[in-house]
Amino acid sequence: MNVITKVILLIVLILTPIIGLFAYTNQQSVHVIEDQINTRNEEKLSYFLNEIERLLDQNMMYATLATKDPEIRNVSFGNLPSSGYDRQSIIQSIQSKLSLYSITNQVMNIISVYFPKSGLSLSTMSSAILDPSEIAEHYTPNWKLNKVDVNGVRMDAFSRYFVSPYQVDSSNLMNADLIVRVDFFSQNITNLLDGFTLSGHSDAFFYHSPDQIVYSSKASTGLIAQVMQDYPLDPYKSASKSRDIVKIDGKQYLLYTLASSKMDWRLVDIEPLDHILQPVVHSRNLFYVCLLLLFLFGILSALLLYSHIQVPIRILIRGVEHIKNKNFAHQIRSRRKNEFQQLFDSFNGMATEIDQLLKRVYTEEVRSREAVMKQLQSQINPHFLYNCLAYIVNMAKMNKNQSVIAMAHNLGDYYKYTTRNETLVANLRMELELAISYLDIMNSQLEKLAYTISVPDSMLDIAIPRLLIQPIVENAIVHGLEEQVGDGLITITGIEGAVCRLIIEDNGSGLTAEALQLLRRTTGQEVNKTERTGLWNVNHRLNYYFGDHSGMHIDHSTLGGLRIELYWALVEKE
Repeated sequence: MNVITKVILLIVLILTPIIGLFAYTNQQSVHVIEDQINTRNEEKLSYFLNEIERLLDQNMMYATLATKDPEIRNVSFGNLPSSGYDRQSIIQSIQSKLSLYSITNQVMNIISVYFPKSGLSLSTMSSAILDPSEIAEHYTPNWKLNKVDVNGVRMDAFSRYFVSPYQVDSSNLMNADLIVRVDFFSQNITNLLDGFTLSGHSDAFFYHSPDQIVYSSKASTGLIAQVMQDYPLDPYKSASKSRDIVKIDGKQYLLYTLASSKMDWRLVDIEPLDHILQPVVHSRNLFYVCLLLLFLFGILSALLLYSHIQVPIRILIRGVEHIKNKNFAHQIRSRRKNEFQQLFDSFNGMATEIDQLLKRVYTEEVRSREAVMKQLQSQINPHFLYNCLAYIVNMAKMNKNQSVIAMAHNLGDYYKYTTRNETLVANLRMELELAISYLDIMNSQLEKLAYTISVPDSMLDIAIPRLLIQPIVENAIVHGLEEQVGDGLITITGIEGAVCRLIIEDNGSGLTAEALQLLRRTTGQEVNKTERTGLWNVNHRLNYYFGDHSGMHIDHSTLGGLRIELYWALVEKE
């Protein structure tokens, strides 16, 4: 997990409790506001419902006063002159009292009186004169919304009949002494509802049934109709009051109902919850916007941190990987105007110094190897030269001129090859020719040597260090075949592949297991502590040239002597 990921996770971890705490406090705030709204609206509904009931009670009171009035009661008992001035005076007096009751009420209403015994009907509105048929058709002991004719105009009004005495059977109303009807216009309730909605954004209405509703003058009848369609109000009749949250067209509303204790009507209010909670929602949205900006700022900071710290660190890591992979010439090309540029410059300087130092060390190592190889070559030559000169002297003394000539030619070819120190590398063909010259020289001296060479032509041009085969052949003759009574045999076999192999075997006396193990150890040592240098020189020169993927393996030969295997992997040399 890199730094940028950790920083982003840290930002998320910091913001998560903040979001959780805000969500909790916001939810609690909404609950508190809803509770306050519910309490306020319930009190408000109760107040306005009491106002409506008070107006209705006031109208009932005037109707009761009318039934208690002595003059009206006297007429209800049938004490009304049939004609003349006294009759007219009584009628005008009763008419004046009815008008006084209506005016005192300070609301729009009609008070009508019917005297069954005299058939007299009086009213504050001339068009509302009662008659027995109308009374029988519309009589109701409770307030009922119906149409009332007011000078030819049909108006909505709450009507209620009052009978004196009260124990009169409703099926035989004409036996009563007095019948009073009060018409209370619904406009009075509309005015109250207007006052109710004036202080807010609600839609209040007075409800009895879907066909008996009193609206405020500014009511959203479409919204009210949609609410009554989706959430019928009849189930709420069983409760004196109720409140609920309804959803219309994706918006939430608070629905309140409060039943009247004096009539089968309910005051209903619809409050737009989304509008009420708009300040809270606005604050919440503003907080989320600020939180988003804070998160984006954090991400931007993390990106800047990544760009100015993580990226340079990665560049340095890649540079170190190049150095680790031995690419010491690698340079960081990035240019930055901060502290990392000084670090990059220091890294480039360090890499340059390491590269130059390694080049110097490599050059010195190559020179050292050349000196060592030349020293090893010089160690090979003296012993052989002494033997050849001794052979020439002996042959000359015995007047064997052909042998002297042959030896001289072979010896000349041999030294012509070995004394060429301008290069330390030859191909396998040249090395085999040198080995043949040496074998011919030694056979001239011993006259009992035979040899076979089987090397693929494709191997003859492989470059190998000079004087690599001859010392092994010399070692086989000197230590294995020279003192042997019978004929000697040396075989040289080449095997080509990813790892090339050159096997040199002889049929000499060989070595014991202990002597073979000792020879293996001495040839593998870094410093030669013995007087025998031939095999040790070959092994180390092979390692010098081909590196770790090369070496010498010494074992018993099936011919009876030693089997020496040289192997090396073909690598491109600089």
